[in-house]
Amino acid sequence: MFFRVPAREARRRARTVLMLGAVAAVCALAVAGHSGPGGSTAKLGLTAQDSVNVGVASTLSGTFASLGVPGLDGIKLAVNQINSKGGLLGAHLNLVKADDQIDPATGATVTRQLILNDHVKVLFGSVSSAVAEAQEQLAAEYKVPIFFHIANDIGLTTTHYTKYAYEISPNTDMEPAAAALAFARVIGKGHHVRIATITPNYSFGLDTVKAFLSDLKKDGVSYTVTDQQTPALGASSFTSSISALLSTNPQYVFSGQYGSDLVTLTKQGIGLGLFKKARVGAMYDYDVLHALGKQAPAGVIAWDRAAFWTIHSSAMNAFVAAYKKAYGSYPDEWAINGYDAVQIWAAGVRKAGSFDPDKLSQALAGATVSTPRGDITIRACDHQAEVVEDTGIVSGKMNARYGTALWSQTFTPTVNQIIDGCSAH
Repeated sequence: MFFRVPAREARRRARTVLMLGAVAAVCALAVAGHSGPGGSTAKLGLTAQDSVNVGVASTLSGTFASLGVPGLDGIKLAVNQINSKGGLLGAHLNLVKADDQIDPATGATVTRQLILNDHVKVLFGSVSSAVAEAQEQLAAEYKVPIFFHIANDIGLTTTHYTKYAYEISPNTDMEPAAAALAFARVIGKGHHVRIATITPNYSFGLDTVKAFLSDLKKDGVSYTVTDQQTPALGASSFTSSISALLSTNPQYVFSGQYGSDLVTLTKQGIGLGLFKKARVGAMYDYDVLHALGKQAPAGVIAWDRAAFWTIHSSAMNAFVAAYKKAYGSYPDEWAINGYDAVQIWAAGVRKAGSFDPDKLSQALAGATVSTPRGDITIRACDHQAEVVEDTGIVSGKMNARYGTALWSQTFTPTVNQIIDGCSAH
């Protein structure tokens, strides 16, 4: 397979390689026949009377619950469907959730409790990559598989990688690569433009903007960066940052904001004339567009990790129908990736014939799993899912079926266009 392998190490922040300590001793399970956290069962097989706990430690309150809660709903739907068909290896799945409050210390605490107190066999992680890094260390320490369906910093599968971690979303190299291709399609190769950036001040945002600028140049667009703003994640006001950007007269603005932050930035940007003075690109996914309603700015460049309305397959149609029946709304990318993460984990358990984390790692390495998004392969080298990122242009018209403005144009790069080969790590 051909991989696009640019020299990206220069744009990655130096990281300290995670040194794993000895595996800590853990409390014995109260249920007879089970081993410690994440370990295999003592029995040769499981019976219908057995059950296992599935842990979700994500952001379930506050501003970024708008990502964490739909992700949890997608996970819950997948778990319920597995249970309705007899469970997994004959075991009933119990969903146990915890709120990390988008704080690394809190995330570490609740994740450890899920491992030691609830004896979860698998974890599904946070919205924030900063929290996810803390979770990944604990998952490795206690040998519990962890799946990241929202947090996507590339360090999770490179400098912090362990064989117990899996990334289901496009990482912070893949996503900005798709965004850069979308910008290049609008700008055109060979043009020189003025561009400004605004992105949250933590690993996801900083890595994303560096990758985007590097990729945009590789895609044939030359540019001058007029200004770069890095407001705090969850900022209540972006007006000073927007005003600073506009004062440098950019033609294009790349935004790394997402979720409720992007909704706030958009509404404040409208008041300041942002969308009349520059062409803006950001993660205008279904959830953001639905929240903006008629205020959704037409013509902005958009990307989405799973734009369900652009995926015309029986599997996606069935998932959307099931999700809408369960929750009364259409699924966003966080719900879809949460659902896919459970499907991938379950497929690995079935292939391994065991919940054992080491056997699961072997089973999923290089495996391809069918999901509503299509067939997804888990790379053997780093457990990064080979997934695409959908891009498009926001329409100026409301979509009658979905009750919001969607995209008037869609372009989905292939996986090979946005992913580095393993040799690049």
